[in-house]
Amino acid sequence: MASERLYHEDPYVTRFRARVVATGERGGRAAVELDATHFYPEGGGQCGDRGTLGGRAVVDAQADEDGRIWHVLDGGPCPQGEVDCELDWPRRFDHMQQHTGQHALSAAFEREAGAPTLSSTLGEEHSVIETALEAADWRLVERVELAANRVLWEDRPVLLHWEDAESVKRFRLRKAPVVEGRIRVVEIPDWDASACGGTHVRRTGEVGSVKVVRWEKVRGNVRFAFLCGGRALRDHAWRTEAMVETARRRTLADRALIAHLERAAGERDELRKGVAGLTARLIEAEARQRVGDPPGALTLFEALRPREEVRLLALKALEAGAPWVVVGAASPEPTVLAGRAKRLAADLRALVPGLLERARGRGGGSPELVQVAAADGPRAEEAWRWAVEAARAAVEGA
Repeated sequence: MASERLYHEDPYVTRFRARVVATGERGGRAAVELDATHFYPEGGGQCGDRGTLGGRAVVDAQADEDGRIWHVLDGGPCPQGEVDCELDWPRRFDHMQQHTGQHALSAAFEREAGAPTLSSTLGEEHSVIETALEAADWRLVERVELAANRVLWEDRPVLLHWEDAESVKRFRLRKAPVVEGRIRVVEIPDWDASACGGTHVRRTGEVGSVKVVRWEKVRGNVRFAFLCGGRALRDHAWRTEAMVETARRRTLADRALIAHLERAAGERDELRKGVAGLTARLIEAEARQRVGDPPGALTLFEALRPREEVRLLALKALEAGAPWVVVGAASPEPTVLAGRAKRLAADLRALVPGLLERARGRGGGSPELVQVAAADGPRAEEAWRWAVEAARAAVEGA
């Protein structure tokens, strides 16, 4: 005789008392049959319930071909007589969320994509439905998800009906029933009606949400993996945490990179200071060598040397005792500079008009030092040659 299936009428019962009517073995484990049970046996794509029976752990519930429900125990002798039973409620409620969510999602695929559900499996970690689709993309999935979630968010009632072969015809079932006799119909009003013997929530709002997480081609169809309720929430939390951790690591990496770059910039600045100091000392030594002893005038034109180095060489030459200097640079900034010692009286500003005429640039200065930027290297060299003679005449004639 088949076991009385109390979960059909009230899937929210978590504790009950029943009588052991038979003992046996399932898969090498002890198993007992009760006269009536709230434990759902594996079937219809839904996992069997777990919990306790007579103080013993129930690791699975299975139905045999005669409709008898066997409660598979975790070792030891089988309890006898009247026993207290308790379901693993978080697990049961999770299965209820997945199953009702699957009905809403399957109906959404049929309505939005014209794709009936060919099979469904409510797994321990995720659930899957196989649909009669040839291909799928994120646009389709988002549209179907939104349709299903709207039904969940509207908190519609989930109704249970017992029908016979004739009365069931009043429903537009997604799939023809495979059982004879009394047919149990699970209905989401104005959305879905399915012949189903599984456990479901009372209202769609209890599902929370449904989320498709991936899909793949299988036998010419498309199989979708999805999560509902607490699973969807945990997945969202996991993905959020993963993104935050990735961002944190990226931030730490960026901070480390920034710190490294800052150290490198500091080292570069120190190196530049060191190079500048060394360059200044070398130029100072060069100036003394070029001026000689006793000091003489410095006249120099550099084709490639930087303007600032040439200018510094001229100033160091004056410090080293040169009476006057005329230097020029051709590249990258064509320039001519003329200077004299402070002890002399010549006003070098008198050279500026002649320099500008030949350099085709602009410039000026003081009685002691004048500088002109030239239009190009050749003009700078022409102006420098003229300035050498003009400065000599101005200083020595003063």
